[in-house]
Amino acid sequence: MCTNARLVQGSNVSGWFGMPMANAPLPDANFKLVPNEPAYLEVTVDPAAHGEAGLGPLTRRVTMQTAGGQQFSFDLTGVIVH
Repeated sequence: MCTNARLVQGSNVSGWFGMPMANAPLPDANFKLVPNEPAYLEVTVDPAAHGEAGLGPLTRRVTMQTAGGQQFSFDLTGVIVH
């Protein structure tokens, strides 16, 4: 998988999640954030996953959903060079 993401808050780290494949259910991270504590989203991109087609402009969106159904999206853009 070329793009993976995980949540990190202090020593609490979720597993890595990638793009769901054709109609697969979305995975449940079961990750509880502690209020008023910093947290971050860590994202990795493996351009080699697409060979030469992986070079050039890159746009990725990571979407998360709370247990209450609220969604958050984070957009990443960049350029992959050889």
